[in-house]
Amino acid sequence: MVFHARCAALLVLTVTLPFFSYAPVLAQDGAGSRAFSGVVVDARTGAALPGVNVVVDAERGLGGATDEDGRFAISGLPPESFLVRFSFVGYESDSLRIDLTQGSFQTRVSLQPVSEVIAEVVVEGETELLERGAQAVAVLEAAELDAARGQSLGETLEALPGVTTLSTGPTITKPVVRGLHSERVVVLNNGVRQEGQQWGAEHAPEIDPFAHDRVELVRGAAGVEHGVGAIGGVVRLEEAPLPSVLGAFGGDLSLQGFSNSQQGAGSLMLEGAPTVVPGFGFRVQGSARRAGDARTPDYVLGNTAFFERSANATVGLTRDRWGVEVHGSHFATDLGIYRGSHFNTFEGIDTVLELGRPPVDYTFDYEIDAPKQEISHTLASVSGFFRPDGVLEGALIEARYGYQLNKRKEFDASRLGGRDPLARAAFALDLATHTLNLKLTTAPRTLFGGDGFAVVGVDGMNQGNVGQVGYLIPNFRALTGGAFARTTWQRGPLTLDAGLRLDHRWQQAFPRERGQGSFERDKRTYTGVSTALGATWRLSPTWSIATNFATAWRPPSINELYSYGIHHGTAQFERGERSLGEERSLGADLTLRHQSARFEAEVSGYAQRIADFLYLRPLDEPVVTSRGIFPDFAYTQDDARLVGIDGYAQARLGRVTLAMSGSLLRGTNTDLDEALLAMPADRLGFDVGFTAPDLGPFEIPTLELGATLVGEQDRFPTRLAEDGTVVPVDYVAPPDGYTLLRAGFSTEVHYGTSDVHHARLSLTVENLLDTAYRDYLSRYRFFAQDPGRNVVLRLTVPFGTP
Repeated sequence: MVFHARCAALLVLTVTLPFFSYAPVLAQDGAGSRAFSGVVVDARTGAALPGVNVVVDAERGLGGATDEDGRFAISGLPPESFLVRFSFVGYESDSLRIDLTQGSFQTRVSLQPVSEVIAEVVVEGETELLERGAQAVAVLEAAELDAARGQSLGETLEALPGVTTLSTGPTITKPVVRGLHSERVVVLNNGVRQEGQQWGAEHAPEIDPFAHDRVELVRGAAGVEHGVGAIGGVVRLEEAPLPSVLGAFGGDLSLQGFSNSQQGAGSLMLEGAPTVVPGFGFRVQGSARRAGDARTPDYVLGNTAFFERSANATVGLTRDRWGVEVHGSHFATDLGIYRGSHFNTFEGIDTVLELGRPPVDYTFDYEIDAPKQEISHTLASVSGFFRPDGVLEGALIEARYGYQLNKRKEFDASRLGGRDPLARAAFALDLATHTLNLKLTTAPRTLFGGDGFAVVGVDGMNQGNVGQVGYLIPNFRALTGGAFARTTWQRGPLTLDAGLRLDHRWQQAFPRERGQGSFERDKRTYTGVSTALGATWRLSPTWSIATNFATAWRPPSINELYSYGIHHGTAQFERGERSLGEERSLGADLTLRHQSARFEAEVSGYAQRIADFLYLRPLDEPVVTSRGIFPDFAYTQDDARLVGIDGYAQARLGRVTLAMSGSLLRGTNTDLDEALLAMPADRLGFDVGFTAPDLGPFEIPTLELGATLVGEQDRFPTRLAEDGTVVPVDYVAPPDGYTLLRAGFSTEVHYGTSDVHHARLSLTVENLLDTAYRDYLSRYRFFAQDPGRNVVLRLTVPFGTP
């Protein structure tokens, strides 16, 4: 398979496909006799919003705008079902499905002000993509997230260009953004920076897959707004705004079933806005996932079951100039670690590496035995906003406090002295984090013939390991503070962004009580500056180009400095190095975007240099411990360079939708003049969808077919073995490339008399041909195949008042 040629084809098609958007538009329907009317208001204040764009059908030019009183009336519409889009500068866009087959329709819509204001996302009718800022940004809205419910965050984001997953078996996945992951990708959970024990490549973000209504991914360095560590990108997870219509009450029930591991998943959400307290809204949700052992096409992966449960609640009160919101959540999971990854003898390792499969045949089970992990994450936050008058009229002041407690226990499989391995954790870590953020966004002002505004802010974090069993990671305390300023200026088609940030971190690690790898009490300080300069140019009503230059940095994490021992989740021995210093990144990217009624595309090229890149490098020989034989790894750093291109294109041709995406990355260790370890292979994705006419209560019935092509990673570091042969640094050569097919069907089922009563039903078959494959970024590729065919059934039933 000449995969590089296919990646080249991606670039050609992505650039040329926009010209198909100028094909003749399908014939318009004749005039109808239906009307659509209503009012649009501010969700926080209830004030009417004049000038809101109301798009009923962009291809046929059906739509309008609200008047001075926030009202609109669109007549002459055909008796059909439409997905209407409401958008207004400075507010989150919203969508509403209306059914005009039974008569005219009237509604009230509340738009939520955008907290990140215009610098991050400017919505202008149907051109949101063109104004997403200087960096490459991808967004998953509610409908796209609903189609992926029941999967982890990493699996959900994998559909986006430039994103892959680093997996430790079928139970642990984390997002890899342009080759970077873990501490280099910041995750914001409802505005709070997620601070779990993400150290290293194995610990996945502790995120409820049902809790969020919108996911935004910023690809590339974003240290100015988000501080230490945002070298690879930022993932923003946001819940839907709380209900604001007085008397509203509703929710939804979401259920999923997965055939491969016989996983069942479900979520129940309730929300409302009681009439007794105007401006008050609430939401509560609970969810759970339970799965048995995963299956490859040829065998069962023993002890890969998991049980996950979570709950969250949010209440908020909004007045004319201020508002406050309180949020709390708890996430817990128990997950097994594949038995075939732990060994007691050198012969055991050699046998499995040679076989490439489990040495014994496991049977399917829901039991979770050692080795395993028990993880919980508790989050509580209070946030508020205030719109002052007087000299700061038009400005927005925001504050947020967050508390997180992350608890992790890992159990190994050894039975020393006949002891039950589940009687006591091999090690346990409790990480407590306090965060505080203050931000002021100024009112827009006219300057140098254009409109501009600024954002200034400060934030701080107090973090520490408050309890521990075992000696892999020491106890520590860390204090981090930062201040930033950012400005946006717009004149005509040109938008400029610039930002500067200063961060300082103080940390102290406490010595281990005994054992190898011990050290004296260690105090360290780090100071770093992050910068950003970007520009977006609107070339035409349907084209824009953006460029961004950014610097970012991060200090070495606790595990990179001090780890010494067996990491049971990854089945390896890890050695920290206390002489390691900070990483510092300098990057640039160029993004071309197109968006029209029938076509949209984005292609982004980037280059990033990371001085003193920190990574875990395999040592030549495994290490012998009292708990077994484990591959030996040590943290080190070298200069690195990453160059790549990623993008996507989507065309809507009547009832047919065509889509493609792809990514290509070249990572180089410039100090050693070799390829970087664990860089994702080239990828291409193709999808075609056909939407049939509505049939009775079944609306938008859609059939989808897709394929993912992943090339063989032919760029990897090697070393000279004792016998003179050249072997891969990480023991086994990368696996072959592979192609996975998928198919799916989805529809909405209308029930009741209200517009909200549309149940969503889908059936998807992943790995349609039950292909046996191994992904290069799977940490279990040495021992076993990746999971095989998976049939997924999803049902979401909303209920309550509109």
